[in-house]
Amino acid sequence: MVYSEQELLAANVNPVTGLATDYLNLFNEAIMLFEMGLDMPDMAEELADWKPRDYVEHFDKSGFEMRDIVISAYHHAPADTRCAFDETCETALAAFDSSINILLSSNLEDPEALADLRNRLEEMKGLVIEMDSHIHGRIESNDLQDQVDALF
Repeated sequence: MVYSEQELLAANVNPVTGLATDYLNLFNEAIMLFEMGLDMPDMAEELADWKPRDYVEHFDKSGFEMRDIVISAYHHAPADTRCAFDETCETALAAFDSSINILLSSNLEDPEALADLRNRLEEMKGLVIEMDSHIHGRIESNDLQDQVDALF
């Protein structure tokens, strides 16, 4: 089913890209817990429950009342937009999962391990910025790295 622009906007879906920013909540929550875990190792345990979920799975399992609109819009999104977004999401899911596992098994007293984790945190933030840019249609794949670099 194709939805009206008003319905898409009400579901936080960009009518041009067909993508919703609410997916980023999955990653923003992990970033917040990751940051806290670096400073308070007990908080890192909260990340043990974080599970990587692709876009459709995330909304399908959410309690979001407009998830049907969000999922349909995703399936009707322009193929090139969705493909580029999906590639970034796959990279982000793998990076987040790997970084979380490393944090949970690291000795945070080791300055080298802590430095690596802080670098991973910055990479995670950059990937969220990249996903957000795809959602809002602000990037072309060839100038993506320039935009990410400009943010740092």
